[in-house]
Amino acid sequence: MDLIQLKIKKDASVIKYVKIIREFEGSMSMGDIKRKIENGDFAVEFDLEEYDVLDDLNGIDRKQGFRRMLDSLLNAGARLEIYHDGEPSSLEFLDNWLESLEITRRQVEEDMNREAEAGL
Repeated sequence: MDLIQLKIKKDASVIKYVKIIREFEGSMSMGDIKRKIENGDFAVEFDLEEYDVLDDLNGIDRKQGFRRMLDSLLNAGARLEIYHDGEPSSLEFLDNWLESLEITRRQVEEDMNREAEAGL
């Protein structure tokens, strides 16, 4: 499991941050998100290894959605603390990890296509 966790420094714009997180993670209540931010807890946790076949079939890339959420939070003025499996990390680490996952995904897809064509 590769868990990315976010803490958001509490400030006057907490409600903006809650709305942005809620757009990405609809299963969390606004009250829970707000409480987590105010208490200095992890406001969001996302497993980079998460895979949902329905998302895949529908062309939904949750990893990129998570990254867009981070951009939205940063653009809204949020001061983020990023953790990887509970250890302090950075946005650069996350971007590099996402890039490596994408490269691996493309390579696997190319290999599968090559094997399928060879079998015909």
